[in-house]
Amino acid sequence: MKKNRIIILLLLLPLSFTACDNMRPDISITVQSDYNQIIDAVSSTSRSLSDKLQLIEAAVASGFADGQAAQELLQQAVSSLSGTLSEKLAAVEAAVKSQATSLETKLGLIEAAVTQGFADDQAQQALLQQAVSSLSGSLSDQLAAVEGAVKSQTAGLETKLALIETAVKEGLADEKEAQELLLQAVTTLSGTLAERLQAIETAMGSQAASLAAKLDLIETALKNRLADSRETLSLLQQAVAALSGTAAEKLAAIDTAIQSQTASLATKLGLIEEAVRAGFADGDAQQKLLQQALEAMDGTTANRLAAVETAVRNQAATLASRLELIDAAVRAGFVDSKKEEELIQAALASLSGTYAEKLAAIDTAVMSRTDSLTTKLALIEAALQDSMALANDAIRLIERALSTSLVEGVDKIAAVLDTIDMTLYPSDQTATGVIWMIKNIETAVKDRVEIDYSAILKAIQHSLYYMGHNIGGYEYVELGHFKGTGPVLKWATMNLGASRPQEPGDYFAWGATDPYYSSLLPPPPTWKAGKEGGYADSTDQFAVKILKDGSYKWGYRDDIYTAGQDSILLFAHDAARQHWGASWRMPTQQELIWLSNTEYFEWIPVTSYEGVSVKGMVITSKEPGYEGNSIFLPVTGGLIGTAFANGTSAWGYYWSSTVTVSEIGK
Repeated sequence: MKKNRIIILLLLLPLSFTACDNMRPDISITVQSDYNQIIDAVSSTSRSLSDKLQLIEAAVASGFADGQAAQELLQQAVSSLSGTLSEKLAAVEAAVKSQATSLETKLGLIEAAVTQGFADDQAQQALLQQAVSSLSGSLSDQLAAVEGAVKSQTAGLETKLALIETAVKEGLADEKEAQELLLQAVTTLSGTLAERLQAIETAMGSQAASLAAKLDLIETALKNRLADSRETLSLLQQAVAALSGTAAEKLAAIDTAIQSQTASLATKLGLIEEAVRAGFADGDAQQKLLQQALEAMDGTTANRLAAVETAVRNQAATLASRLELIDAAVRAGFVDSKKEEELIQAALASLSGTYAEKLAAIDTAVMSRTDSLTTKLALIEAALQDSMALANDAIRLIERALSTSLVEGVDKIAAVLDTIDMTLYPSDQTATGVIWMIKNIETAVKDRVEIDYSAILKAIQHSLYYMGHNIGGYEYVELGHFKGTGPVLKWATMNLGASRPQEPGDYFAWGATDPYYSSLLPPPPTWKAGKEGGYADSTDQFAVKILKDGSYKWGYRDDIYTAGQDSILLFAHDAARQHWGASWRMPTQQELIWLSNTEYFEWIPVTSYEGVSVKGMVITSKEPGYEGNSIFLPVTGGLIGTAFANGTSAWGYYWSSTVTVSEIGK
């Protein structure tokens, strides 16, 4: 603002302003004064509002008043209006409809009317609409007028935000052009970073702009580094707090904002979180909003997944909100179980603070009543693997996760979990044991409409047994003494390559330590290079033709097993030893014969095992001291050549480590 004495001649003749294509009234006003006398002229009650606006515009055009001074002059012009509130508002309306005043001046006038208190939110919106409707010229000319007003300093950011939204509603600007206008409004902010952020905060409290427009403004501020993730959260809180109406009306405003194609998923996640915190979005509404936010994303699956990853890493959102987003993405079908694990790990990795603070965030997440139990269990497992939770902490988290998902039986499960003393187990097995417990619980609840607490309780008890009965991280069960008097044999509870007892595991050629295929699904198998013939004698690297009883038969090379009548595979060719290590090995032929002896064991055919539909045999020990101990052998079928023999629903084929006399090649 210029305070020094300058003598100027203000001829209020047609000047070049963005909304001034028509001739103005030929009014000549000679002002030989300083700035205070300009104020006196604008404050005069004898001049019309139209004259005052022309005087202000001429002062700006001549460089006698800058944007801030123009704002002050407009405030003076409005405050000098006489009459009732309705009469004052009518005067402003007449000026807004005029073709003789620029849009930027009208914008400042409307803001002054709001500030002076005789234009409420509804009146402000009506005035903005009238101002936009009064624009003349082509569509591009009108858009240029809006752009000029947005770049001007005659109005605050909140008024410009409302103007941009009005321009969109009136069809002057599309979504992309609105984004450009927002960017211009933000980049023309003056002052320090704190002052510019304050202007954005003020806009959040505006009742004239919609929540969707505010969301776009927040996004623009974030992209232009006027606000970081924490400040973005504060802006969202202010925008939500400014919502008026009933809870249903507020929720409808959030729903509309969620449909925006311009705001990022991370910003929308923060908005949903604030709606929940403010108390007008419950768990069901939260899930619906998350689903809508995911559905509103455009682009390829890869782009949408990238948006989810960005939102999951956003430190401004709580871990609970991020977990709920992951769960929603799984339900929406474009995140599989493997990607779910990666997203959960990413969410955990972005946590900051002490061990206790991180654990508290995890605890809050598992207590959510909207996330699925499997997602919560995956979170606990990831926290355990990343050392964000110790074994005892993980046990408590499991108990709390179950308490939010079970209708009954929580007390029974809690009673068992509360008795677990991790100090009773080897320190190198506690984390492995709890992870095994999580996987067993996941198996117990998988694909179930209603969660059965008894199945979970059994899974936990099974896991506790495992924690004291595993070698190298693989569970075993003792079925008794070999042939009644020999050593107690430890049998694996699942096949090699399986993740649970019900799975068939991998298929091997005898003496081979790796499958010949890279994948069994979808059928037919995908064979490794050089193994396209599958499992056939002619392609088996360890098979040889041997002469027996005057004819050639297929046998095995004598360098892969021990010499003697009871020849067994060398450990270098024992798949169990090579994959599981420690003291694991394939059973011998004599051990399998003993296992099939009904004097020692009971064999029961079943069509389901531990709640999973699968055919197989449950083999239970009869030996005193080991009664009830059992293993399950699923029906596996067998691969001969490149196809399954007898399917996978009739037979189970299992190798021993013993080579028979007829197969010995010399």
